[in-house]
Amino acid sequence: MMYKELYTDRLILRLLNKKWAEQVLDFLKENRDDFSKYEAEKPSAYFTKFYQEYILQNEYEASMKKGYLRYYIFEKNEPDSIIGTVSVGQIKGSPYCSGILGYKMAVRKKNLGYATEAVNTICQVAYEYLGLHRLEAFVQEENYASVRVLEKCGFLKEGLCRKNLCVNGVWTDHLLYGKVME
Repeated sequence: MMYKELYTDRLILRLLNKKWAEQVLDFLKENRDDFSKYEAEKPSAYFTKFYQEYILQNEYEASMKKGYLRYYIFEKNEPDSIIGTVSVGQIKGSPYCSGILGYKMAVRKKNLGYATEAVNTICQVAYEYLGLHRLEAFVQEENYASVRVLEKCGFLKEGLCRKNLCVNGVWTDHLLYGKVME
């Protein structure tokens, strides 16, 4: 069974289709400066409605085939305002049964425990729905809030990936965290 909406104590996690492109674009633009500290540079077209419609449609179709999951995070008391995303990508089937965890929160909603709540939820979905045995996450060492989220969700630090991702023209090291789900 596909989980199009998930509920936690305080949050709604939704798979979105291209009808949400305008709201997704607003969320990305509002948090662009913060997200750019930790992500690879985006093409200029990324911040257009057309591009977001394309991404949303592809992600939605991939989620139906268990190839990728991205949930957009909403507060229950504000169910139409995107405050974050949580995803599982690079999904590998047997014999690996693994994927890569990703997440980001709006600056105005950080340090409220929402990321932890969303990550714990998607870990359960990855295990129950996708049949994954292991999730990995890459995080810059100086991203203390993100490191804390992973540790609170039971991820263990497994090593350092040197020069792992180019962020703002600089190859950055990332800590590798992993979680085995049984």
